[in-house]
Amino acid sequence: MLDNLKLYKVLTYILIPIALFLGFIDTILLMVSLLNPANLLYVFILACFVIYTFVSFKFLRQGVQTEQILKKSLKDWIKVNAIASIFLCSLFCLNGLSILLSDNATLSKYIDEIITLQPGFPKEISAATILNILKGISVAFLIIGTVGLLHIRITFRLLKKYGYLFE
Repeated sequence: MLDNLKLYKVLTYILIPIALFLGFIDTILLMVSLLNPANLLYVFILACFVIYTFVSFKFLRQGVQTEQILKKSLKDWIKVNAIASIFLCSLFCLNGLSILLSDNATLSKYIDEIITLQPGFPKEISAATILNILKGISVAFLIIGTVGLLHIRITFRLLKKYGYLFE
């Protein structure tokens, strides 16, 4: 279990900058969602991931490492936001895998179609450049999703193990 705890600590510290970035993106998306309320679902899911990351960090620092008594509401916050985060991380993994497993010719065809629909698109940016950026983002999505899902799995195990800390 000690190795899981070290892995959990590393994964937590990996997720913190990701959560900060997604929190910034979420703030911008919230402003955009005021004009298009359909985007509020995405705002909610991203906010759940950010909240999950920081409440699980609090659980790690105050509960697991120092074994302080924690409020039962913290456990509820972790569980509820973890469920929404499972959805987000699964989407990240599926989106990353779908792009990475797709044929380059098919992706290039779609990129060319999108470029032709954009009349003011800069000619300096080629379809190959966009394809490389798309692949890079897909790798990042796959890594973030995998790290998030693994972190959530370990969190649930630790919540069960350290359940006595919640009053």
